[in-house]
Amino acid sequence: MTERLRLPAEWEPHAACWLAFPYLQEEWPGHLREAQGCVAALSRTIAEAGNEPVQLLVKNDEVEQRARSLIGESRNVRYVTADYGDCWVRDTAPLLGHTASGALGGLCFGFNGWGGKYEIAFDDAVSKWLTNRLDAKRFESPLLLEGGALESDGQGTFLTTGSCTLNDNRNPGLTRAAFEEALSALVSMKRLVWLDRGLAHDHTDGHVDMIARFVAPDTVLCMKARRGAPNAEVLTSIERDLRASGLSVLDLPAPRAVAAPDGTPLPASYCNFYIANQAVIVPVYEVPEDQTALREIANAFPGREVIGLPATDLLWGGGAFHCVTQAQPTAS
Repeated sequence: MTERLRLPAEWEPHAACWLAFPYLQEEWPGHLREAQGCVAALSRTIAEAGNEPVQLLVKNDEVEQRARSLIGESRNVRYVTADYGDCWVRDTAPLLGHTASGALGGLCFGFNGWGGKYEIAFDDAVSKWLTNRLDAKRFESPLLLEGGALESDGQGTFLTTGSCTLNDNRNPGLTRAAFEEALSALVSMKRLVWLDRGLAHDHTDGHVDMIARFVAPDTVLCMKARRGAPNAEVLTSIERDLRASGLSVLDLPAPRAVAAPDGTPLPASYCNFYIANQAVIVPVYEVPEDQTALREIANAFPGREVIGLPATDLLWGGGAFHCVTQAQPTAS
């Protein structure tokens, strides 16, 4: 029988969280300091309030010193020198899980810079580097994809979006049936719930971690927009499809329009939170919906502290807190 990897739910215990400190001026023109501040604040919060060891990739000594100056003293943050491109390790690193024996394994997709849009040196090397470092068994997929395109409840139910997974810029001609067959050959999967598309202005072609997240087996959080709000039609369709699949759906408010300093619309989402061992860190945008979203997420995670951190500066680069984190589960 072919061995399959179990991808745990994010609320299961973590041995560590992997992040990468942004350093490329050309990827953050005029905005690098702000992005670094966001990742530093997130790293510190995961390490301290989240009670989770942070493994922070740094490009060199200069980048490490910059990261240390922003994070401050924290015994739970370790700086690891490595080659990497930008900070989106959810997509460049493997999705880590458990083999049949309980050892660490990684689901490893091919990576082509989000459909060839953002090709950065060394991003395609992170997956192999990390599995080698962790001595994790590689479960190699022939598909081109990113980790943010797949969401697991740890019990065999997955979410994805066709706009990303089946996009011709990654997997030309791929069908839903062929994707399910390829995925189920590598991971323990009972069913895959398909959503059509993600948020407007999302650089990733609609990663699912921006629109729907599991909070318990067969239970998801998704955003509900006021009429006329950004993405209202898409979010209504997402909620309808989730309910039709038989999943229990908990509603979050959708933030009102959020824009970059130059006025460019941003795909703001409260769903892109990170679940640490003792906390949930939620992106907030200094809009009235923030407090309602934090309250609803707290209701979904009793026993964990829910913390909102400003995320607009990070979102300017294409993602938020889930996008820049990769959980390493504890041994099962």
